[in-house]
Amino acid sequence: MSGAEIPIDRSIAMSVREARMYVGRILMTCGLPSGAVHAVTECILTSQSAGYGGFASLLRDHGDLRMPDFTRLRVTDVDPCTLAVDAGELHAWIFAPTLLDLAVDVARRQGAATLRVRNARASDELRILPDLARRHGAPADVECHDAEVTLRVANGSPPRQAEQWDPLLLRALRYGYRVNESLWRDLHALSNGALARDSVVSRRHAGPVILLDDGTVVGRQPSDDDYDPDMLKSVASSAAPVPTHSVRPR
Repeated sequence: MSGAEIPIDRSIAMSVREARMYVGRILMTCGLPSGAVHAVTECILTSQSAGYGGFASLLRDHGDLRMPDFTRLRVTDVDPCTLAVDAGELHAWIFAPTLLDLAVDVARRQGAATLRVRNARASDELRILPDLARRHGAPADVECHDAEVTLRVANGSPPRQAEQWDPLLLRALRYGYRVNESLWRDLHALSNGALARDSVVSRRHAGPVILLDDGTVVGRQPSDDDYDPDMLKSVASSAAPVPTHSVRPR
C-alpha cells in the first residue's frame, strides 16, 4: 500500500452463531462463571441489535466484567410490587438477567412490578430489558436517569410466534449483525484469548484422534474428514520453531 492510499473500513454481516461464539469466549476469559455466560451473551447480542453499546462496548469495557462478585448485589422489598436494587457497581450486563427474573416473578404474582436500580456501571445498558422481557410475554419499560434506573414490568401472556418472542433476534438470524471489519477483527483477536496456543501438543490433540510421541495414532479417522496424520507426525518429529498464533480446534 502506498502512502497516498487510505484503507477502507468495510461493513460485514456477522452471524448469530459467530457472534455468540466470540462473545462467549471473551466472557470466559473474563472469568465469568460458566452458568452465567449464556445469559450475559444474550444481553450483549440484544444490545447490539437494539443499537446500544453492543460489541463496541464489550471491547471497551470487558475489564468491568472480570470475576464479578455477585454478593455485592442487594435487593430490598419496598412493598409487594416494588424492589429497590443496589447493584454494587456491577456492570449492567452482569446482573440484568437476575433483575429480569425478579421483575417477571413479581409481575406474575402481583400483576405488575417496579424495580429501582442504583449504583450500576453502564446503567444505560438496562434499556435492553424490555426487549428481553418480551420473551416472557411481559410488557416492560425502562427510565434511565443519572442516579437511578426504573424498570416497570406487567404480567402478560407468553408469546406464540417468533415475531412476538424476539423480533430483534429473528432479524439477526435472517440478516446477521452489520459491523465494521475492524470491529470484527478486534472481537476475533480478543476471543482468541480463550484458545490454547498453537503447539505440537495442541496439534496432536485436535480433532477425533491423538498422536502419541512415537507416532502412533489413537482413534479412528472419519471417512469424510481431511485429517492428515502424516502432517502431524512430521510436525511432532520436527525441530523447527512452532508458530505462536492461535488456531481453532477441529
